Amino acid sequence: MKKGKIALITVITLLFVGGQWPVGFAKGYQVKNRAMCQQVKENPTQFRYAASGIMRGEKAEGTFRSQWYVDGLKKGMLFSLKGCFDNKAT
Repeated sequence: MKKGKIALITVITLLFVGGQWPVGFAKGYQVKNRAMCQQVKENPTQFRYAASGIMRGEKAEGTFRSQWYVDGLKKGMLFSLKGCFDNKAT
């Protein structure tokens, strides 16, 4: 019984830690500001400015968010922003 309990706690901990990056990425990918999309569209300077702002703006220190979560959040936001930049049709 004791080994099963330790195994269960270990699996839950690994799932919690391992799931933080994907959850952060999904949350960051949902952040789609239409005005920002219009500004960065076909404008490499605005795109770089917005991307560097995302990288500087999100921090884990002083919050309940872990560094893994914040890294995923940044990557999701950048991926979303890149989608705005690459999408020439809208």
